[in-house]
Amino acid sequence: MFSSLSSPFSLSLSKPHLHPPLRHRLPPFFHRTNLTLFAINRDGKHYPNPADIDPPEAPEDTVHGVSKFKQLDLRIARARKAQEAQYEKDQSIFLKAIQDVEDAPDESASAANDDSEGDLYSEIDDSIALKRKEFVKKGLLKPNPKKDESKEEIKDEVVDELQPQEEDDLDEIDELEELKGAGEDSEAENSDLDIDDDLGPGNSSVKSEFESEFDAFRKGEVRIVEPKCKMTLAELLDESKVVPASVLGNLEIEITGIQHDSRLVEPGDLFVCCVGKKTDGHLFLTEADKRGAVAVVASKEIDIEETLGCKALVLVEDTSSVLATLAASFYKHPSKNIAVIGITGTYGKSSSAYLIKGMYEVMGLRTGMITNVAHYIHGENQLETKNTIPDGVSRQKLMAKMVHNGTEALVMEASSHELESGKCDEVDFDIAVFTNLSTDHLDTHGLEEEYKNAQLKLFGRMVDPTRHRKVVNIDDANAPLFIAQGNQDVPVVTFALEDKKADVHPLQFDLSLFETQVLVDTPKGILEISSGLLGRQNIYNILAAVAVGIAVEAPLEDIVRGIEEVDVVPGRCELIDEEQTYGVVVDYANTPDGLSRLLDNVRELNPKRIITVIGCPGETERGKRPVMTKIATDKSDVTMLTSDNPRNEDPLDILDDMLAGIGLTMQDYLKHQADDYHPPLANGHRLFLHDIRRVAVRSAVAMGEEGDIVVVTGKGHETYDTVGDTTEFFDDREECREALQYVDELHQSGIDTSEFPWRLPESY
Repeated sequence: MFSSLSSPFSLSLSKPHLHPPLRHRLPPFFHRTNLTLFAINRDGKHYPNPADIDPPEAPEDTVHGVSKFKQLDLRIARARKAQEAQYEKDQSIFLKAIQDVEDAPDESASAANDDSEGDLYSEIDDSIALKRKEFVKKGLLKPNPKKDESKEEIKDEVVDELQPQEEDDLDEIDELEELKGAGEDSEAENSDLDIDDDLGPGNSSVKSEFESEFDAFRKGEVRIVEPKCKMTLAELLDESKVVPASVLGNLEIEITGIQHDSRLVEPGDLFVCCVGKKTDGHLFLTEADKRGAVAVVASKEIDIEETLGCKALVLVEDTSSVLATLAASFYKHPSKNIAVIGITGTYGKSSSAYLIKGMYEVMGLRTGMITNVAHYIHGENQLETKNTIPDGVSRQKLMAKMVHNGTEALVMEASSHELESGKCDEVDFDIAVFTNLSTDHLDTHGLEEEYKNAQLKLFGRMVDPTRHRKVVNIDDANAPLFIAQGNQDVPVVTFALEDKKADVHPLQFDLSLFETQVLVDTPKGILEISSGLLGRQNIYNILAAVAVGIAVEAPLEDIVRGIEEVDVVPGRCELIDEEQTYGVVVDYANTPDGLSRLLDNVRELNPKRIITVIGCPGETERGKRPVMTKIATDKSDVTMLTSDNPRNEDPLDILDDMLAGIGLTMQDYLKHQADDYHPPLANGHRLFLHDIRRVAVRSAVAMGEEGDIVVVTGKGHETYDTVGDTTEFFDDREECREALQYVDELHQSGIDTSEFPWRLPESY
């Protein structure tokens, strides 16, 4: 591969040599790792790398040119070595835990009991006793022989007489036990549940919390622990530096949480009455009070004497402006304890975040992620959440949860909306990444400037040359604006696909349906990367991740391996592979500019035909409907129009608006329905439609032939469809997989799926 470049440097992925003048540039978040030779913390102290005293790694450890079996052997050896080191580290804990355990019986005594059947717990006790015997032989523990049972029985018979008060206590305990038993019997009699009498203590299908946690531990799963935060209202105001206009009530009331959504309030919470574009939080104080709010922050006069549990009122000028500050102070400013990489731009934020997270994980850092696709604490620990764009409070709480569970770095999307609305306020970013900026989806010039200025805010925070870094795509015309933000002394790493002056740029790349190969030139050497992410746009995302790795001086082999381990980004040009002879791709593209870019990227993969499914949502953005159809029919050989969350709007009305993009109406389309044949458009391309999305997606997939690419757009990673007031589960990816499973059966039956509606054979 890439035989035209035969320089030996293209095969060298050894760790870069760090010259002394470069050491001061390293960010502080590598203090906990052995990835660099020298690091400076925010407190100015120097931390040497433990790897300085270790022998150099063997060249085979780069895993390039090493067989899979050898790689596995190396990983097993490293894991065993790490396990032994951990055992030595925790040996004192083991010794303390079993120091009071009785020694195992002699071999003669144990042999006499060989015929006796012991339960599981007896076997565990015997194993612990034998392990203790080994420690005794090594001199790590003192002998603890088994006590004489006869003496124990005699000792048990000697019981001190109870005092009168102790007798009364025992009588009271007996009465409580009787009441408890009667209550349980009554509850069982009145229960609607059918209880199986055969279920004994060992057969219960309902596991206790301890049993569930033990099972998770046994399986090697990581248990995520919720942080417990609390402070008084006075402490919160003092910590946050919020200066109230007035305060009423008890400032010493204890706060156990912060909320600005009354539906999420729990007992002990502080309720912040925010005023939004559609709602006013002051109107929902009664609901927050019923749910247990103990204090209120408001910007209007409120009578808390009529509330049930609110003990204090804090009046401020603007509640929305202090919300993030209060949340950050309550959760102890979690972003200051982890390295935060913020990614802004129009396209590529989610995919770049996945790649950077993969790279940091390979570097040995527990890395969390907050994107519009998913949230991860670290590793594979994904959080189930309905809203993938957290507000200012949820963001701080989520970061606090990460810190509490050992997360060391965080990759975060910082969209223009999140930056402008204050959702990213009080987040201490270490690295700012700019992907690109497109304003084609905006209507007015004023909105364009607001959109651009919002993204510039992230780079305005890059002020500390020893800690902050800027990573910028200089193929974008707006790159100089982003570089100019903040402190000009902050180091900048540039990347580009076209501009060869960039620090990180491709020397050569190859695009195909199932793989993207790119040879990347960096200041530290040339990297050869093979990725499962498809299309030209993903080359930009790969370059962004490499540039971040160069900015933090990560080992080149870790950069390569981390990027290559990311096989897919959910709903972002995601390839659906059921071993079919043509490609099926699902993507989130739901704007005219996004759709146009996607189809251009797919065309670059040289497909025989592009078959595209597009839909437009109901009750919103009617103006983009005809534009989407025009783009799809111009850049696709076959276009299937359908619905996408029609809500309370008639899907046929939506399709009528979409057909206007090519000068047609629903009547024009339906007049060919009787013939079951729709003639080609003026440009020779074909157009079909169906108002039910499931039918449209499956029909488009069934149309695919060898060498084609079917592109299903609009939903991407989303797993719902809203029709009327009902929201039901719907996943484009699952629909594609199911369609691929029965398409062969359709063809074997003689059904022609190249047209729509499908044509049945004459013998059918």
